[in-house]
Amino acid sequence: MLQTSSFGSEDCLHLNIWVPHGRHVSSNLPVMIWLYGGGFMVGGSMGPNFLNNYLYSGQEIADRGNVIVVSVGYRVGVLGFLSTGDSQLPGNYGLWDQHAAIAWVNRNIRSFGGDPDSITIFGESAGGASVSFQTLSPHNKGLFKRAISQSGVAFCPWAMNRNPRKVAEQVCHC
Repeated sequence: MLQTSSFGSEDCLHLNIWVPHGRHVSSNLPVMIWLYGGGFMVGGSMGPNFLNNYLYSGQEIADRGNVIVVSVGYRVGVLGFLSTGDSQLPGNYGLWDQHAAIAWVNRNIRSFGGDPDSITIFGESAGGASVSFQTLSPHNKGLFKRAISQSGVAFCPWAMNRNPRKVAEQVCHC
């Protein structure tokens, strides 16, 4: 699918953190970092993210699972994934945003009662593919212990742009 218009915003690099109700900060709870789907073209972590509806409640997951839940914002569409396939426009900025958020959570989650040695990243669709890509990156070594990819992995045909130069030229009308 070719996206020729830009959705989202570069002002999206936010985290939402939910802790189970009634827990003390020193609980040392496991942590789950959510990466949303949306075909790498749409989505968000700051409210309704699919058909103007909330698909998942971080608070509900935190309370039921007795875990800390973190949702991560990252750039999507051309702002996050446009590439020419070379060093001029390498792309994957959305994946780098995810990595930066994962690293931040690892460094700071103790302040919210989380255990940095018990972090799971999880996502569905493009978020699941993102989880798969994050597990393959050497930059994430030691930042999380577990990964759950739902309905998407790095090897899905839609997860990789096999001809980035052509797509970039179409987007730029070159």
